[in-house]
Amino acid sequence: MLRNLNTGTANPDTADADLLARFQESGAADDLLPLYERHAELIYALGIRYLGTPERAEDAGMEIWAVLMEKLPKHEIKNFRSWLQTTVRNHCLMQLRREKRDPLRNNDAELMQSDRLLHLSTESNHQTNNDTRPLYHCLKQLKEEQAHCVRMFYLQEGESYQSIAEKLDLSVGKVRSHLQNGRRNLKTCLEGQEKSTE
Repeated sequence: MLRNLNTGTANPDTADADLLARFQESGAADDLLPLYERHAELIYALGIRYLGTPERAEDAGMEIWAVLMEKLPKHEIKNFRSWLQTTVRNHCLMQLRREKRDPLRNNDAELMQSDRLLHLSTESNHQTNNDTRPLYHCLKQLKEEQAHCVRMFYLQEGESYQSIAEKLDLSVGKVRSHLQNGRRNLKTCLEGQEKSTE
């Protein structure tokens, strides 16, 4: 997975510019890999920031590999990290714009951005057409740490993996795992709730 990809195959003393020059000269995927691995965590973090879920960040990271293979040989780049941040951000924003034009592209990946969760986060008491009771019910079915992580990450303003990890005394990896498993369990529970009301 992208967030675990940083295996350190590149010599840490080798500058980005040298790795970039090597790839631009050869065009070989093997020469791009050390540069990509070095910045995999950055790519993943930006994907999370703009796209909202680990799965979508993973997908974007894989797409960025193809973008780098295509664009890097054609560009003169002075600061690779800065150029990469801009490229990943633009890629994510373009994806979000495409989804606004074609909402059917969102489907499962948008579970945690659904109207039900957004309604929960407003803390408002007024009546809406969205019945949030199934979501409340399913949140209560989660294991305690999964429920804490899901509530904090999706329903509280400004919470990040790091801040949740510190507050719950967990590693960042554990927070990611709880979020991933919590989302999957929520999705399964909500689908069961919907079937039972059909």
